[in-house]
Amino acid sequence: MTFVKVAKTVDVPSGKMKHVEVEGKEIMIANVGGKFYAIGDRCAHMNVRLSMGTLTNTVVTCPAHFSRFDVITGKLISEPKMMDIGTANMFTKCPEEVQKAMAQMTQRMGEIMGVIKTYDMPVFEAKVDGDDLL
Repeated sequence: MTFVKVAKTVDVPSGKMKHVEVEGKEIMIANVGGKFYAIGDRCAHMNVRLSMGTLTNTVVTCPAHFSRFDVITGKLISEPKMMDIGTANMFTKCPEEVQKAMAQMTQRMGEIMGVIKTYDMPVFEAKVDGDDLL
């Protein structure tokens, strides 16, 4: 396996993540207590960058629909959450036909997104060489 320098270790503080691109692949580097892990950086649900989400211990949560993945194994821990974004409340001052149309649109989007399969994330080996993150 060939390793490529992607960052300095100081570029990814403990508890943080960093987006890098290597050979056309988008990878998220996570620092969990000084140990570095690398998984694909595009959520397997809706293609959002996981590195823009949150990291809690070894679990990254997608910022869009809250899918959760283990950064060590890449395994899906929990499926996306299709949340009611409060569409009805957002359009209470609009005409009734607009409120109805927005409610229908939101319901249909939930139906469409609810059947998208979410896969485990690819895992890459991360290695530290001095101050370099490979």
